[in-house]
Amino acid sequence: MKGIPSTYPDPAVPLITLPTSFTSRRLNISSRIDDNGSTEVANIKGPGCIRHIWFLRGGELTLEINVDEAKEPQVVAPMNSFFGIMQGRDPYYVNCAAYTVLPNWVAREKNPRIPGDPGYNLFLPIPFNKSCRISIHGPKDAILGTMIDWHEYEEDTELTPYRFHAVHNRFETTPSRGLIEMADASGSGFLAGFLTGYIQKNHEDMVFHTGGVTILLDGETKPNAIRGCNVEDDYGFTWGFNDFQAHWIGCPQHDNRDRNDQNGVFYRFFGPDPIAFRSSCSFFANCRGDDMETVVYYYKTHGSSAPEIETPMEWQVVGLFLGADDFDTFKKTEFIEQLAPGVWPNELKNGDDNFTVSKLLSRHGWIDIQHLFYNVKDHSAYARTMIESEEAREAVLRLSINNFCFIWLNGELLGT
Repeated sequence: MKGIPSTYPDPAVPLITLPTSFTSRRLNISSRIDDNGSTEVANIKGPGCIRHIWFLRGGELTLEINVDEAKEPQVVAPMNSFFGIMQGRDPYYVNCAAYTVLPNWVAREKNPRIPGDPGYNLFLPIPFNKSCRISIHGPKDAILGTMIDWHEYEEDTELTPYRFHAVHNRFETTPSRGLIEMADASGSGFLAGFLTGYIQKNHEDMVFHTGGVTILLDGETKPNAIRGCNVEDDYGFTWGFNDFQAHWIGCPQHDNRDRNDQNGVFYRFFGPDPIAFRSSCSFFANCRGDDMETVVYYYKTHGSSAPEIETPMEWQVVGLFLGADDFDTFKKTEFIEQLAPGVWPNELKNGDDNFTVSKLLSRHGWIDIQHLFYNVKDHSAYARTMIESEEAREAVLRLSINNFCFIWLNGELLGT
């Protein structure tokens, strides 16, 4: 129609642009979990896009979404966790751009026979070209109410290549100083948001003082790192958390017993500021010995994957060495520079000093040493790896680093 644009940006995920010409459809389904522990609440043929899903019942159920006949479903997550109800808590009010959870405590209080299950409302778009199948898994005979609003497009409609994904993880007692992997994606796409629930077990400091998140982008093509600060800063808060919710950032649940004794659930969605990746994305959170539960929501170009690269899979790192506050002191020679090429033992000695050697695995060409030496300044560290070749040949070696460094190959200093 004249004067009407052919597409419009989704309000919750503006990088998803959808056709303005569509037929509105709705599915109303009341279903029961079968003997195999599953029920299918939607099997829609495309092209189309799901615009809103309402579920009645969460609890012990698991949500599964498979789009365009993918070999593996793009979403497999506990229903409650997917909608921001984390760590086994009773449902509470959640209201953000991605979804809204509306508990009904009043109904339960007035009539104990009424379970008072909340309404779970999803607003993240789920585009599909061929098909969209949504299944629910749970205990036999559990009853579920589902309402799905979706747009049906004409067969020849050009549709966004991005497909919705969500990754759920639960970590009980994380390492006292390390990284947990929240999500890893190969291909091209963008991050739409993430969600974290904490139960504090390490009471030596505030639960927020971890160094926040680390997002390693495009290690195969054009490496770029995005780093957080402290946890509350990553979610847009300051000096800890408060019980506020907004479109893109919020804290729907928070137990603040003491400065060093807090639990909470926090969300951050990248509607106006998506984080794009061209070949890969590894999403980590720094941790400090607490219970953590996470969900990462992202969109990926259907069928895309990371290009293959030749890269060492394992590195060794040792340090720290004092005296690197400027380049002149950084150039000071350490004993480790005199060691012969090859693999280091698990511990190195220099006089009375012992230095632990850490092993790091490479992912998409990256190694990240931040969690080994968190919040340390004016020091240096050394990293070593073995590059193997089955034959003598010429090769171009590429190394990208976000500070200054010296580079040796077989004991020979190549450059700075």
